[in-house]
Amino acid sequence: MQIELRVMDLLISRLCHDLISPAGAIVNGIELVEEFGEDGMAGEDMTAEAMSLVGRSARQLSAKLSLFRVAFGSAGERDNFPVDECRRLLDGYLQEGKVRLDWTLDRLPPEPGGARLLLLLAIIAAESLPRGGLLRIEGGPVSDPVAFRALAQGEGAKLEAATEGALEAGMANSGAPAELDARVAPAYLAGMLAARRGNRVHIVREAGAISLSV
Repeated sequence: MQIELRVMDLLISRLCHDLISPAGAIVNGIELVEEFGEDGMAGEDMTAEAMSLVGRSARQLSAKLSLFRVAFGSAGERDNFPVDECRRLLDGYLQEGKVRLDWTLDRLPPEPGGARLLLLLAIIAAESLPRGGLLRIEGGPVSDPVAFRALAQGEGAKLEAATEGALEAGMANSGAPAELDARVAPAYLAGMLAARRGNRVHIVREAGAISLSV
C-alpha cells in the first residue's frame, strides 16, 4: 500500500493536533508546581491538584500515542494481532472522554492490517458522538471470520459528510481528494486499508446510531 505524501502530512498533522493538548497540560502542571514552589506559596492541596493534572494528562498522552502507533503505523500490520491488545488500546484512548466502550469482539482476522482497520473505524465511530455515548465493538456471525462492526450510539450521533467522503475515496483508491484535511485523513486511510484487504466498509445510519461494519 502506497500513501501519498500529502496524506502522510495530514496524518502527522492529525497526530500532532491530538497530542498537543495533553502535552501542554503536562507542561502547565509542572510550571505551576515550580512557580508556587519558588514563591513558597504552594499548599498541599494546590500541589496535589497540579500533580493530578500532570498524571491525568500523561496517561492520556501515553494512551493516544499507543493507539496511534498501531492505527497509523506498521505496528498494526502484524499477523494475528492480539484482540485483547486492541481492546486495551481503545479503552485507554477513550478513558478521559465522554464515550464509553462496550467490547464483545473475541477475534480479529488473521491477515495483516485487521487491527489497524478496526482501530481506525473505532476512532471514526467515537468521533460521531459529539455529546458522548456508547461505542460497541462486536463481531459478525461465526460463519464470517472477517466481519466486525463499530457501532456508535448516543444523542446527536452523526457521521460528517467529509468523513464519509474520505472513507469512500480511500476505498475507491483513486487518489486523495483535494478537500481532504487532517481531521478526516484517518477515514481515508481506513478506506485504503479496507480496499487493500478486499473488504468494504458499510455505513448504516439509524436514529441516534452510526454503524461501520466490515
